[in-house]
Order: sequence, then structure tokens, then C-alpha cells
Amino acid sequence: MQYKVLVAAEFTGISEDSLIEVTGRLEEHGLEKIPTLRSTWEFACEAEDESDAKDNAIQAFVNVVRTHPCELGLVVQAGTSQILRRKKKFEA
Repeated sequence: MQYKVLVAAEFTGISEDSLIEVTGRLEEHGLEKIPTLRSTWEFACEAEDESDAKDNAIQAFVNVVRTHPCELGLVVQAGTSQILRRKKKFEA
């Protein structure tokens, strides 16, 4: 089944150049930037259920960001399931 997942992110301690690179790489990995909100993306994916879709979106996001030292806060929503909140810190 096809799901669309909303991902809102907050980056703390990331350089402007790294943020530009991360944004480009997220788009390469299928996350579409929502232009009306500063740090929000939509991720379309095939998944068994909404929970799996959210996990896929988090994994795609973390795989891109983990190479840049920063603290990342995420809020992830798909359909009517519970909103996930995650905070991760990436070291250089």
C-alpha cells in the first residue's frame, strides 16, 4: 500500500552549507520539501501499514543526516496513527 508521511525536522548546530547539502540529498532520497513550511517534507513510500511507513521515513531521513554533526528533532505523522517524536545527535 502507498503511504504519504509528513516529516517536520529541527536542526540544531548544523552549518548553513551542511543544511543545503542535507536538503538536496533528502530530495534525492524521495523526500519532497513542502515550500510553505521551513523544515517539513513529505515522503511517499510502499509499506505494510502506517507504522512501517513512518519507520521508513525516519530511516531515510536519518541515513542522510547522520554524516553531518548536529542535533536532529523529528515529528513524523502518517494517516491516523500516533505521531512519532524522535531526537538524535550526530557527532563529527
